Amino acid sequence: MTKPAMLHVFCLLLLAAWVCPAVHAESARLETVTAALQAPFQNQTKHNRIRDFQADFTQEAYLGSLDQVQTASGRVIVRLAPCQGSSAWFRWEYLLPDPQLIVSDGSTVWVYMPENRQVMESPMPAEGKAGTDNPLAFLTDLGNLNRQFAVTWGEPRQSPEGHYRLLLRPLQPSAYLEQLLLEVDKAVVDGQTGYPLRAATLFGSGGNRTTIRFSTPLLNQNPERALFHFTPPAGTEVLRPEQGAFGQ
Repeated sequence: MTKPAMLHVFCLLLLAAWVCPAVHAESARLETVTAALQAPFQNQTKHNRIRDFQADFTQEAYLGSLDQVQTASGRVIVRLAPCQGSSAWFRWEYLLPDPQLIVSDGSTVWVYMPENRQVMESPMPAEGKAGTDNPLAFLTDLGNLNRQFAVTWGEPRQSPEGHYRLLLRPLQPSAYLEQLLLEVDKAVVDGQTGYPLRAATLFGSGGNRTTIRFSTPLLNQNPERALFHFTPPAGTEVLRPEQGAFGQ
């Protein structure tokens, strides 16, 4: 995958997990599943609240115009915002097929491409400016975005393993996103403690779709702050996009 293509796929993927189903569920069971997805990330949650998580991920992107499937894998670490008005920190480390790093300390986003010896540096969008067209939406506020999507059951409602599937559509038109399909862990819905989001698929224009799957999640490990900051290695070219905040 070329570097621009990988970055574009990542930007789309960021949208995929910046999702919280709407509270206007169609049935009690749908409400139960949406609550299981949202509750661990909400500030008012007293028990089993998720403050940070890390997991391995695999990414599969289908490019409709080329009729090609491209894959990648790596490790993600997210430290959620401790309160409203602050920003989450995240670190996406692509290991295969090409090393890349996307990291943010809540105020700056760095996209490092070691093969090109370049890093793109952009300010973090201000709170309240995130939406379905903002690639920084991924995994940073799963408990507080119900105003952006309408939610229904996926078809079928459960995966072959029994996990629940939710279909989300943006309430406002989006240039990037037509709909999202989420897979919510059945064990979490049944009351067990764990990371609720097993997979997310983003459907974009032109028949494009991108699926990201999480495995071996670890919760509340209190990752070191240094993981969310990036210092360019000697000889690295620093690019600062003219458009301002990353993804705008």
